[in-house]
Amino acid sequence: MSRSRSQSQSQSSQSNIITLYDIPSREPRRCWSLNPWKTRLLLNFKRLAYTTEWVEYPDVQGLIEPHLPPNERGIPYTVPTIQLQLPDGDGGGGGSEWIMGSREIATRLDVLYPTPAFSSSISADPYLAEIEAVADRIAQTVSSDFIPKLARRVLGAASLPYWHRTREAWFGGLTLDEVAAQKGGARVYTAVAPLVARVRELLGRDASGPFIHGRSVSYADFVWVGVLRFFENLGDEELAMLIGADRACHVALLEACRPWLEREDH
Repeated sequence: MSRSRSQSQSQSSQSNIITLYDIPSREPRRCWSLNPWKTRLLLNFKRLAYTTEWVEYPDVQGLIEPHLPPNERGIPYTVPTIQLQLPDGDGGGGGSEWIMGSREIATRLDVLYPTPAFSSSISADPYLAEIEAVADRIAQTVSSDFIPKLARRVLGAASLPYWHRTREAWFGGLTLDEVAAQKGGARVYTAVAPLVARVRELLGRDASGPFIHGRSVSYADFVWVGVLRFFENLGDEELAMLIGADRACHVALLEACRPWLEREDH
């Protein structure tokens, strides 16, 4: 089920106003989470005008719930979420459209703003579903290492009580320090090495450029770059443990996408 609700039937244009709702890091506030990074990369690649509204974890549900039904699985209300302010036109009265979820946002914006175009459309990219599945499995497996570190290194004071309460419940009541000691560390990165190797195969399939499709970027690249940027932000050691010694293709992709990673604090 799509996490999108439109309050107007009028078509969007480049004059639309986009608000991106994102979880901030501690001061100085900036983007850090892998899912919002997918959306931010897309917005920056498409050269779309947008504003960022920072939302701390305890406030996410209250912000989104009046506008959208909950996710069918997992956490009911999540970021990234965007709000499109639609212009008057075609006899319509404007209105707003709320969209929750990085894939849903990407699909909608790629239709509304087809240029600049990806090398493969989001709906037709043969590698996107696999990259998304790999990214999800890596996040699930390595979460026992990064969840405690996010509390220590990244999250602001307003989100920390929520983070400890909810994430400690995920781990059966263990404190985050206990999670780190018992379930974190290098072992979880070793466990995902075959998944990272598969991404390396995809990045090497077309030697004409650093992207999965060679010279031209795709949204599938942004999914993986979101993962890389997340671990890079967490720490150099964590990124190194994730991508391993055979790192050249991952570094090349990350560097090729740097122009779309520059805007991280507004």
